[in-house]
Amino acid sequence: MNRVLVFDDDQELLDVMQEILSLNGFEVLTSAPTYEINELILRFQPDLIIMDFLMNHVNGGELCSMLKNDESTQDIPVILCSAYDRIIQSLGDYGCDLFVNKPIDFSKLTFDINKLLPKGKDYEYH
Repeated sequence: MNRVLVFDDDQELLDVMQEILSLNGFEVLTSAPTYEINELILRFQPDLIIMDFLMNHVNGGELCSMLKNDESTQDIPVILCSAYDRIIQSLGDYGCDLFVNKPIDFSKLTFDINKLLPKGKDYEYH
């Protein structure tokens, strides 16, 4: 079972992500934003990370860049999410593998996750 780590400062969104991704066959760990991301990664060993771009006191873009510049985490696909897609257009992608606009289309997100996972199951987007 593929493991997905989700960071966001919106608890409702974390709850929805937990439920939908679990129903789609993923083992999911959700977390409020933290700069202690390496500890969570070591403990959980995710196959993919989803994080909000703008979180309280934490810049998801900077976290993504940090992960992509670290040899131990650079190969983990990272999806950045934001309701403000122009931020990514103006500031760059921080090395993320995919940018997803909010509100999130969860059917498409599940499809995209499976495309990014090397051992992902086949999933047809509807």
